[in-house]
Amino acid sequence: MAYINIFVTKDAHINIKDRWVVLKNPQKSCEYPLEDINSVMIENLTSTISTYTLSKFAENNILVFVCDSSHLPSGLLLPFSSYYRPFAVYKNQISISKPLQKQLWQQIIKNKINNQNEVLNRFGNKDALKKYLDNVLSGDNKNSEGVASQVYFRKLFGKDFTRDNDDIINALLNYGYSIIRGFVARSVTVHGFIPFLGLFHKNEFNAFNLADDLMEVFRPLVDLFVKTNFSEIKNFSSLEKSAIYNIINIDVDIEGQKQSVCNAIDLYVESLAKSIKNKKVELKEIKIIGLASHRYE
Repeated sequence: MAYINIFVTKDAHINIKDRWVVLKNPQKSCEYPLEDINSVMIENLTSTISTYTLSKFAENNILVFVCDSSHLPSGLLLPFSSYYRPFAVYKNQISISKPLQKQLWQQIIKNKINNQNEVLNRFGNKDALKKYLDNVLSGDNKNSEGVASQVYFRKLFGKDFTRDNDDIINALLNYGYSIIRGFVARSVTVHGFIPFLGLFHKNEFNAFNLADDLMEVFRPLVDLFVKTNFSEIKNFSSLEKSAIYNIINIDVDIEGQKQSVCNAIDLYVESLAKSIKNKKVELKEIKIIGLASHRYE
């Protein structure tokens, strides 16, 4: 099971030698087994990587983030589908009925609000979102998600906070969300889905509408991590980015089992495939249980 996430902040050349990933600069050299690599974040703009290495990363389903001049994720290297029956998944996905789409979105939003409620519970706001949870209809036609989120963020980060603010907290949240989005995008691609064909998100300029649908249930974990660790910080440095990057190794509960976020994403996407194939909602529930890192055997 791949579990190593490499965060490149200094100038380095990245290549592969004998199934070892080698990071090297004049001061230091590091090596990691290729089969243990889960993802790579290349933050440094002067780092180099060979085409052969990128090809091997894609073959091994290793997710690669590249960053812009602001050191924020600006692109992804995703594998083409490695699922053994991609056409079967494709046919099921394009034939999904409107009622099932709406029921799946309803379940996603209920799961998300449940997790937001759990986050608020941890900071003394007991069941502050329960009334919105009870109002989530098929397709969330009443926009309970939007209303609940406004209440949620103000209770979590203060009454003057909005997601439109240009501040450190939103920068941290957006960074964390982009990491989760990347891993969900990889999973839907690997499992044979068409990533731009969403359940709720329908933006014709968005290549990852389906990833944006499925990542909703994981967003509150980012919120909890930022609130717990960074609510008072004034600067957004590589130290904070590296910490947020490792959020994918945090445990969540999925149907009574502890799984890292990365593994839970794959199980969640598999449950979507099962739901579409069987024409009924069989999405697994993701529950936030804290910020403990997964223990890999």
